Amino acid sequence: MMMHVFYHTSGIAAGFADLAERSRRSVVHLLSAGRGSGTGVVWQTGGVVLTNDHVVAGAGGMLRAQTLDGRDLPATVMARSQDLDLALLRIPADDLLPITVGDSTRLRVGELVLAIGHPWGQPWVVTAGIVSGLGEAEARNGQPIAFIRSDVRLAPGNSGGPLLDARGQVIGINAMVFGGDLSVAIASHVVESWLNGAQGRRVRLGVGVQPSPLPTGLLNGRAHGLLVISIEPGSPAEQAGLMVGDLLLHADAVSLERPEDLRAALRRTAEATVRLRLLRAGAVRVIDAPLDRAVQEP
Repeated sequence: MMMHVFYHTSGIAAGFADLAERSRRSVVHLLSAGRGSGTGVVWQTGGVVLTNDHVVAGAGGMLRAQTLDGRDLPATVMARSQDLDLALLRIPADDLLPITVGDSTRLRVGELVLAIGHPWGQPWVVTAGIVSGLGEAEARNGQPIAFIRSDVRLAPGNSGGPLLDARGQVIGINAMVFGGDLSVAIASHVVESWLNGAQGRRVRLGVGVQPSPLPTGLLNGRAHGLLVISIEPGSPAEQAGLMVGDLLLHADAVSLERPEDLRAALRRTAEATVRLRLLRAGAVRVIDAPLDRAVQEP
């Protein structure tokens, strides 16, 4: 019995180690005047990075981003919100892997979470804990803001870094620490809502989709994709050659199993096209579809 528990626990530990290793590639170290200022998360393709506003405010306009592979790049502030303590940056690196954004509205107290950041300037440190509470606080503008409390260990330099669930999806942006052992993160659905407004983007592909089971054993045990059930005339989907009956698998790096996944992927991309991986007549195909940025729904 003890042998069985040992191997089972070792497998879980290895899984979390793999998760942390993958996620660190989507995290940058933000510096000003040669000193560590905080952490940033690669949120979209095209070098789009999210962090805290107080990280940007303390940089004096001179902000740089260091990547896990050793590059040192200038970071330009695109938008800020003091009310939500969020800032949108862009760095000249199109090859950085965006992190996968989770649905923070489904988070439950007791779930395991990981944080990645640069406490006291130590690069890419990973800490773990559990969600201890969910709630709302009043922002500076008087509006309620959803937040996540956890017992992950944070310190100066963690600000702006990701709070990840056990699937490796970011469900919050770490923002502050109370009393040394209570950490607070801004919920990811708040971040997504602000980001859409800050970028002024309403992105449309022009398809109707619904979840659909995939052929058994075809894609390493994956169960579902999104079945295309309608295509709007003259839409980007029609221009790209999508067809009713196509099974959508991925939009850029986002796995598609629910209609919400497609909407989230379209909102997140900063490019003029989205790369769709799909199944058609039993074969996997890749199509680059243009995007219409004038309408809200996909």
